[in-house]
Amino acid sequence: MGCGHRRSEVRNLLVRHTQQIAGSRALAGHDDVVAVMPPPGRTAQGSRTPLGRAQLRVRWDRISVLCALVAVLVMVIMHAVVVAVRDDPAAVAPKPAPSQTPDQAASPQPQCPPPTTAIIRAAPAAQDEAAAPLRTVALTFDDGPGRSTPAVLDILRQAQVQATFFVVGKKVAAEPEMLRQVHAEGHALGNHTWSHKIPRAGSGWSPATLAREIERTRRAVVDAAGLKPCLFRPPGGIVKGAAKVSRAADLSMILWSVDTRDWAGPPTGKKNFAKVIRKRAATGLAEEHPVILLHDGGGDRAATIAALPGIIEDYRAHGYRFVTLDKMT
Repeated sequence: MGCGHRRSEVRNLLVRHTQQIAGSRALAGHDDVVAVMPPPGRTAQGSRTPLGRAQLRVRWDRISVLCALVAVLVMVIMHAVVVAVRDDPAAVAPKPAPSQTPDQAASPQPQCPPPTTAIIRAAPAAQDEAAAPLRTVALTFDDGPGRSTPAVLDILRQAQVQATFFVVGKKVAAEPEMLRQVHAEGHALGNHTWSHKIPRAGSGWSPATLAREIERTRRAVVDAAGLKPCLFRPPGGIVKGAAKVSRAADLSMILWSVDTRDWAGPPTGKKNFAKVIRKRAATGLAEEHPVILLHDGGGDRAATIAALPGIIEDYRAHGYRFVTLDKMT
């Protein structure tokens, strides 16, 4: 009995020891967190680890592997984006040019022909379907765009007549939309200087001053209508000192053969100024290719507007064809 009792105690001791070892191994095999509690009877102040807080054991090897995997994933994504952009034609297509107005896009600007050496005072010739020569007339309007320009355009549109407008640069800059309308309706444009200052006839133009006036107007017309004028009419018809400067700017110089003097106002005692303008314009019926000087700017042009339908009627009745002056350069 004594030996059996001893054997039983040894067996129980071995079982308890085995259980303690298994428990220790399970605790040691915990990978994330081990909570260390103070021994019984010891206060939290005497403990090396504060009561209720866990001591974390960081597995730096696993964190390093995780960071490496994230870095590889980022590199793979960046490579895929680069390949997609490179292979997509739309992604690498050049940016479109700045948008143009419909009028500019529909009317590409041709280069001006070499300027004429002689001053032009006659309309370009034309032929009919049988190659027979026709009499031609060119209506020209100076000093615009202005408040009378829309009314002039209305009359020309209704009569299906195209004309040539010699524009003042500072007025173009002030009313670019009006200039675009003139160009869009098929009328020719000419340079009439920036400020319309008229020099004294005896001294003529200062080359430097005229060059600046022409260039500023050219830029204004190009900005407004996308068109570089090829024609030049000097204000007041002052040609002294202008020929060399205008040719250097690739401009042909245009004057007129018929001056209606609509710019001067009605003569003394004449109440119907429109009738006077029409009569003066009709003097060109004695010419084969007259160039008529009229104005749509520079003052009150009510009389010019009133006379214009009659002027068109007179020339049509005599078989003239209306032409623009850009056809001759």
